[in-house]
Amino acid sequence: MLLEREVGICATLIALEKKIPFQTVGTDHFHLALHDSACHSVPFSFPEPHGGQGVLEGTISLMTSIVEFSNYQLAMLVNMVESMARELILRRTNQRQLNLHHLMVNNLDTGILLADQAGVIVDFNKVALSIIPDRIEVGQSALQIAELGPYISEAITKGRRQRDIEVHYNVDGVHTVCLMDMIPIFESGVIQGVYAQVRDITERYLLEQQIIVSEKLSAIGKLAAGLAHEIRNPLTTIMGFVQITHSRLLDPVTKRYMGYVQEELERVKNLVSDFVTMSKPSVPIVKPIAINAFLDSVLSFMEGQAALHDIRFVRDYHTAEEEILFADAAQIKQVLFNILQNAVEASEPHQIVTLRTQKLGDNLLITISDQGSGICPENLTKVQNPFFTTKENGTGLGLSVSYRIINNHNGEITIDSRWGEGTDFNIQLPLTSNYKECSM
Repeated sequence: MLLEREVGICATLIALEKKIPFQTVGTDHFHLALHDSACHSVPFSFPEPHGGQGVLEGTISLMTSIVEFSNYQLAMLVNMVESMARELILRRTNQRQLNLHHLMVNNLDTGILLADQAGVIVDFNKVALSIIPDRIEVGQSALQIAELGPYISEAITKGRRQRDIEVHYNVDGVHTVCLMDMIPIFESGVIQGVYAQVRDITERYLLEQQIIVSEKLSAIGKLAAGLAHEIRNPLTTIMGFVQITHSRLLDPVTKRYMGYVQEELERVKNLVSDFVTMSKPSVPIVKPIAINAFLDSVLSFMEGQAALHDIRFVRDYHTAEEEILFADAAQIKQVLFNILQNAVEASEPHQIVTLRTQKLGDNLLITISDQGSGICPENLTKVQNPFFTTKENGTGLGLSVSYRIINNHNGEITIDSRWGEGTDFNIQLPLTSNYKECSM
């Protein structure tokens, strides 16, 4: 009260004490110097989040000369304070909704990305950042994002909703499968941008592939059990007669044709063997193998095939001559033949195929690297499926048999393929054997 008297204004004090709008005009002031003034004060408080009077913070005051005084000024000030209170409530509500929005978006298992009508990123959540391999940030063009960009561009230009788009990413040997939805955002019939959501379905995809493989193996097993024996017996007889005929004196044309017949019969025989291997898991006949000498013998056998394609083999052994691997030599040789054959066929003339070895603790890592075109990401998880092949004359059993054999050796095959640059097939085998030597 003393401070109020010293200043000479009492409207503020009364407005605070009584919590009502108040005005002092002319001689209502304490000081003579203010008798030509008018003062209007309205109490102001920050509204409570859920209603109520709120906490009184002070007043909003207006001082004019007595000549310009009007009773409307206090009413105007009251309206102004009420508008400010409503604005504060609206801002608080908007902020609360914004916080809730960010909380929900950032805790989804789905990646969210928003782009405007020009394809510029407006917002995204942490999940999108973790799923999408390209670097993304607000203000960046979403049209340049690998795999995602073309669909965003199409959604903007055509305004068409797209659902369940399957996209494969392969980064540093890690394969990720995603489902994407593109939802155009319209306002008054005009497209304003795109809402994109990305879901990581890698685990589900791999499980589906395993189920597909199991079903195919089951089908192969039934087929092989019924046909292998019936085919092998007459096939052996036919091959014997063909060999006898081929060894006799024949005219050049007949001899050439008989050679073709013998090659095709060998192909049928190998196909039946692959069926049996796929349908009936065989226990490896484990014996000690001198690693380097064994791999040299494999490459020597494949030299002719490589020469036909003008391909050169390079040895990069990081294992000593005395290093021993316990495995089934015939089965491992079959795996290496399959993968080396694929590497040679995937390479262009004058390129090289590298066979590399190294020890990883108690495991041997054999890597076969080519410089071919690589395996496209969507095919990486399919190569071990029976009957899947991209070759015109392939059966799709070679790699399936290889995976089966290595799995029976407690090993693992992984693929690191760089689209357009080449492929590394990594075969990891335990150096120590958990098997006993046995016969089939």
